[in-house]
Amino acid sequence: MKKPNEKQIVLFFAVPSSVLLLLFLILPILSNIFISTFDIGSNPGQWFHNFASFKNYENAIMQDGFINAVRNSIVYTIVTTLGVTTIGLFAALCLKKPFKGRSLVIALMMLSWTVPSYVVGIFFGYLFQQDNSVVNFILFDVLKFDLYSGWLGFEWSYNELNQLIIPRWLDGKYSVLTVAIPAIWHYWPYSMLLFLEGLNLIKGDTSRAATMDGANEVYKFFYITLPILKPALIAVLAQNLIINIYSFNIVVMMFGNGTMIPSKGADILIPYIFRTSFQSWNLGIGAALSTMLTLTVGLSVLYYYRSLRGQENERA
Repeated sequence: MKKPNEKQIVLFFAVPSSVLLLLFLILPILSNIFISTFDIGSNPGQWFHNFASFKNYENAIMQDGFINAVRNSIVYTIVTTLGVTTIGLFAALCLKKPFKGRSLVIALMMLSWTVPSYVVGIFFGYLFQQDNSVVNFILFDVLKFDLYSGWLGFEWSYNELNQLIIPRWLDGKYSVLTVAIPAIWHYWPYSMLLFLEGLNLIKGDTSRAATMDGANEVYKFFYITLPILKPALIAVLAQNLIINIYSFNIVVMMFGNGTMIPSKGADILIPYIFRTSFQSWNLGIGAALSTMLTLTVGLSVLYYYRSLRGQENERA
């Protein structure tokens, strides 16, 4: 029996993946771009009758709430990504050295990552609910935080009877920061795993040699650990940027168990696109919004890929 040559083996593995890529990535993107060029409403009989060219893109940018959603998305993505990266890196550094029960500690830390995102949203929505929330009870009834938090720069509002007006964490100017808390809690263990794998590349001899040369822990972190962790750091930042830009479940489930209507201060792009497409039935504008978002994320991924290729070429 004749053995297959190298070209046949490559085709054997490449063709199925290429077909799946075409069906589940390229065709949906192309169909979304096609839809974005038509004025499509809730009546299926009139779909694709009114060609809109690039008007949907103009209308998408001019819509009320678009700039607010973009601004909130940027803040949410930056805060969540930095939080996930910082906590994940700190946890990995704490766990890099073997000790008794290390595997159990890592497994327990991974629990928050295993919880479905919509459950995370419901749980934290309950903790931060508008009136008698658990967070307000702990802060103001148990800890009396309002009495001694002034030196931290916090300012609280009081009524005419000098009674504290309970803050509404999900309905304020900075409520996007509240929404970022459960996202950080949910995703940081995965970043920790990536950093732990990167730390395994650091040889013990390198660290010991640096110590013998008089290097302290801060010096070793910035000049030994971080350069070696750079590929893992880029991977963590890129993946979390993409995950957080496309965040949906946690945000919508925190507001009325999935009513899809976050407050103005917490409205981000994906829930905004969902409501535009499937509640307001502006499918053309919704497709235009998602096309612009896909293009932005695609360029980010391309930059990430080129950065990794550049590092590989430097090491070569």
